Amino acid sequence: MKRLIAGLILGVMLQPLLALASEPPPIHEFTLDNGLKVIVYEDHRASLVHTHLWYRVGSNQEMPGHSGVSHALEHMLFNGSSKLCSNEANQILQNLGGSQNATTQNDATLYFHTVPPHALGVSFEVLADQMNTAHLAEADWRGEREVVKSERSESSDHHPLQRALEVPRRLALPASAAGNPVIGWRHDLDRLQTADLKHWYRRWYAPNNAVLIVAGDIAPQQVKQLAERYFGPVARRPLPYSPSPIELDMPGERSIVQYLPQQIPLLYLAYNVPSLKTQTDPRTAPALELIAEMLGGTNSSLLKAQLVRKEQLANTITVHYQAASPGDELFNISALLDPEKADSIETVKTRLLALIESLKTTPPNLEDLERARTRIMARRVFDQDVLENRLVQIGVLEIAGLSWRTEQARLDTFKAITAQDIQRTAQTYLVADRLTTSYALPEETPHE
Repeated sequence: MKRLIAGLILGVMLQPLLALASEPPPIHEFTLDNGLKVIVYEDHRASLVHTHLWYRVGSNQEMPGHSGVSHALEHMLFNGSSKLCSNEANQILQNLGGSQNATTQNDATLYFHTVPPHALGVSFEVLADQMNTAHLAEADWRGEREVVKSERSESSDHHPLQRALEVPRRLALPASAAGNPVIGWRHDLDRLQTADLKHWYRRWYAPNNAVLIVAGDIAPQQVKQLAERYFGPVARRPLPYSPSPIELDMPGERSIVQYLPQQIPLLYLAYNVPSLKTQTDPRTAPALELIAEMLGGTNSSLLKAQLVRKEQLANTITVHYQAASPGDELFNISALLDPEKADSIETVKTRLLALIESLKTTPPNLEDLERARTRIMARRVFDQDVLENRLVQIGVLEIAGLSWRTEQARLDTFKAITAQDIQRTAQTYLVADRLTTSYALPEETPHE
């Protein structure tokens, strides 16, 4: 009876969130003649407009020997074009009360502006000029290469925890470029030439390989007029074939030991799993999202409650799974050990696997499943209330080949996931033949 009552209470708590999440979003979509998709999200709460220009290119498209070229090109686009001198766009936008930035991911490169509504045309003019006429000068690349290498040193080479994850990711994704670091391997950056950047730019930077998402205090018709004015003249280009990163179905168990300049051992487990895009059963990715939440979403989740709070074998445990992706993904678990309590890193791995095994042998109870579902739904609703987060949600879905129009169908599937779906998904995907284990140990400690 207690279990039934708890389930009913959680269901009642979930209803207003689901109702809010089910409301039709104020989104408008159109495509220019040159193939540029434009999505407009109206939100008149503040006198601001956010512009996100997503290109469908990132480290996943990079060939061997050219890792980091997408990120390097992102840097170079701020070094001048036909209408702009080096770094001039930043000054122009700041003078108008706006800002700009950019980021490169495994499967996308994103340029984003925030401007007052009256300056949206300037934002479009800057982005369109960078799309079509970037200079990519040799002299600029000589200096920018050192900036990128310095960034790599700070984020990876001199960051033991990042180093502990970088090489195992390559091992965990053997069949595609998805295992390469976005910033690139240092030896590839050393030999990357201006000609490589120009080739990459001509190959991928085209309106028919981009999605423009605009949100804020703006009308869709105004966005369309400005998009046609500034982006319309940019010609479409033939695009190369870009298959989704698909991994080996059962690549076999793999492991790696690294000795790094750190005091606390790190255990990292990565399972090869499908994404929303590559799943063959529509219940798989939602079930994996729920498993991640149940294992490590809060301090009361299974792994944290047992291994951090009760047994004190680990100081922190993180579980992460990215469902919206154009290709196969990893189900990641990382644990920073408590060296005073953990006898060995193998002991912690054994306990982790035993707790994961419990999901396979016994379906989770209703309370745990509904708590996890409620937390995920709450985060999604709250994210939609933050305008920039909503833009990122839409952009990630578009890059993954999952239109925002199908959100309700995915929500319905997510709400229907059962305890048996959780058990079946764990039995299928959280198995040894899909597992990569990384042991990151202090330099003076031999592997046990």
